[in-house]
Amino acid sequence: MKKILVTGFCLLMLSSCTTEKTLYSWYNYQETSYQYNKKQTPEAAEKLLANYKLIIEKQKATRKTVPPGICAENGYMLIKAGKTEEGVILLKKEAELYPESKTFIERIIQQTEK
Repeated sequence: MKKILVTGFCLLMLSSCTTEKTLYSWYNYQETSYQYNKKQTPEAAEKLLANYKLIIEKQKATRKTVPPGICAENGYMLIKAGKTEEGVILLKKEAELYPESKTFIERIIQQTEK
């Protein structure tokens, strides 16, 4: 009986170690970002933009907020694609979510207005 209790306790302890949640939901960001940087094709850009949209809209992780840099990257890509208004909105959202990036983001916004 004692062996069964010890075994059960050990299994319970080991199973509790694997339920750690991450701070952010990244979905397929690493792969799509790599593919875009590897070959900057329109298809790769579309996949990356779709992944940004997914990350921004569906955060299921612990913090339930967009990871640092995602809005800025998405906004910059939109500006490069000629969608300046949408890009600036996302850049401002990045500065709002992460105030430490405000100085850097403001410089990017100023350069787009020239």
